[in-house]
Amino acid sequence: MMREPVGQDEYGSTSPFDPDDLSRLNAIGPGLGGNDFEKYAVAVIIVFGALIIGGLMAASMTFGHRNGFLFALGGATSAWISGNALLLDRPRLYALFVGIAALMLVASTITLVT
Repeated sequence: MMREPVGQDEYGSTSPFDPDDLSRLNAIGPGLGGNDFEKYAVAVIIVFGALIIGGLMAASMTFGHRNGFLFALGGATSAWISGNALLLDRPRLYALFVGIAALMLVASTITLVT
């Protein structure tokens, strides 16, 4: 097996870890490396986020608030785009679209309440 240049893997991306040290990476501590709590946290965020956005859309449709529904739809679309930005490793775009989604969902809530 051919060794890659220092700091790069076979795809050319840099890594702060030496490939030979990966076996010792989880030895840092029980709270820092080898738990699956992040996966469960992401699943909870996705499920409850979908419930909130879907609930806002359903409530806006029920009460006949077209603007509230459109704001909730825009928030859902923005949240979906932010997920794609996260997959493409674009943290600034991710933060931008999460902010847009939050503003649109607050606007949907305000139109529903007033």
